[in-house]
Amino acid sequence: MKTFNQTSRIDGHRFRSHGAAAGGMCGFGCAHHSSAKAESGLAATRRGVLRLGLSGAAAAGLAGCSTNRATGQSTLTGFSSLEDDEKIGAQQHPELVKSFGGEYIDPPLNAYVQNLGERLAQHAEYQEFTYRFTIVNSWIINAFALPGGYCYVSRGLVALASSEAELAGVMAHEIGHVNARHTAQRIAQSQLAQGLLLGAVLLTGQSAIGDVGGQVANSVLKSFSREQELEADSLGIRYMSASGYDPEAMVGFLDTLRDHSIVQAEQKGLPASTVDESNINATHPRTIERVQKAEALAGQYAQPGQVANRDAYLDQVNGILYGDDPEQGLVRGTEFLHPTLRVRFRVPDGFNITNTSDAVIAEKPNVKAAIVFDGAKRKTGDVYSYLTQEWGKGANIGDLARIDINGNPAATGALRLQGQDYRIIAIQGDGNQIYRFRFISDPSVTASLNTVFRETTYSFRFLSAQEAARIDPYRMIVVPITPQDTIASLASGYPEGTYSQAYFRVMNDLKAPTPLPKSGKAKVVIGGPQIS
Repeated sequence: MKTFNQTSRIDGHRFRSHGAAAGGMCGFGCAHHSSAKAESGLAATRRGVLRLGLSGAAAAGLAGCSTNRATGQSTLTGFSSLEDDEKIGAQQHPELVKSFGGEYIDPPLNAYVQNLGERLAQHAEYQEFTYRFTIVNSWIINAFALPGGYCYVSRGLVALASSEAELAGVMAHEIGHVNARHTAQRIAQSQLAQGLLLGAVLLTGQSAIGDVGGQVANSVLKSFSREQELEADSLGIRYMSASGYDPEAMVGFLDTLRDHSIVQAEQKGLPASTVDESNINATHPRTIERVQKAEALAGQYAQPGQVANRDAYLDQVNGILYGDDPEQGLVRGTEFLHPTLRVRFRVPDGFNITNTSDAVIAEKPNVKAAIVFDGAKRKTGDVYSYLTQEWGKGANIGDLARIDINGNPAATGALRLQGQDYRIIAIQGDGNQIYRFRFISDPSVTASLNTVFRETTYSFRFLSAQEAARIDPYRMIVVPITPQDTIASLASGYPEGTYSQAYFRVMNDLKAPTPLPKSGKAKVVIGGPQIS
């Protein structure tokens, strides 16, 4: 969490399913736990893209087809030139990088990724683009691309990959999206749909058609289609094979992504089957289908002498940040610590914490309850007037009271909103800074959670400067495996509690119940907050 929600109203909370459903802008079809900020950045990107093109009926009239060099297919991109692709990418690049935590700064690793990408892009059909490869500072496993040669991999994905060939497969896939001009297709289709629907509205006078238009546009822009993802896989295997990499690495990494999604789903109390579920609004192909199709293609492109470069890759990622960047706060079990804001609190046992750019959200599997923590700035008055006149303005808040939380003035109240019970807490920080808790529960479980919600409230306190200085980041390092090592001992530094061994296996591409190898290298985690 690094930004504050400035809204003065109390927002509703939908109890979410944190499974690995496809969506968003992940071109590689990874596990999705996108932050609110990332989603808002995506929305801005989409708006910006649309502003650059034709709109409405004009697009419907002028959009045409062209033959794509990479796919050989006739595609609806006639109004969008290669120069337009580059303009879109250049304009949206800064905002998109910012939305995903900024660029991860590690000059040797940055140069390594750029050089790897350029090696792959040499075999791309569109050499007019200047290809740029950026590591975004997000632990969400993700990869995506903008038109014009702008390709991105998240820090989390770089850490998850176990060889140069695996990362090459991801990057080649994104280069495939760029060269197939999939984003240009989506823009053209969206604008054509908007134009046709506008005409229908004018003819019929039915405003409801606008709702249909919104659904069509959202379906087009939400994610790449099943066919586009498979097409990018095919192109990616072609590019990585031509670059000398073993195409089986893409197959293996798709399988690793699925394993990672399964662990995340299980940690959230969801069945593993959710990983491969799909619906009309989640158009990524099921990961297992992609594995099967990629495996068939890899066999066609396999050649003697193709490499994986595992050891060289592990040397490059040795020391990479693991989990959240401390500047965004750190999760340690059921505790959240933020060295910059200098705040600390603990959620009840059994609740899983998700740290987004805008808020910290904790939910318990199979329980209709959530805790949301964020911050805001009060305009006037004290913390009580902020809760009643700014944050809760217009709401029917009861059980109002001034309270003290570990020496900090605070205010609390309760209300029912959208059929859910809310206990809201506002805590005075420095100056006009306010910190906020929303304890949200289904009325059927509210009474049973009152005690643990109260314990979370009074666990909040401010860190001293000395304590904040001892909140070190977690880092992933690569160590040799010795005969004395076990999975339990090597996984002991992972911060995921009872799921630490499961994450160790996924990060090291070690499927259960396969035993630990007697030799080789392993990714382990060190560091973390050094305060009690």
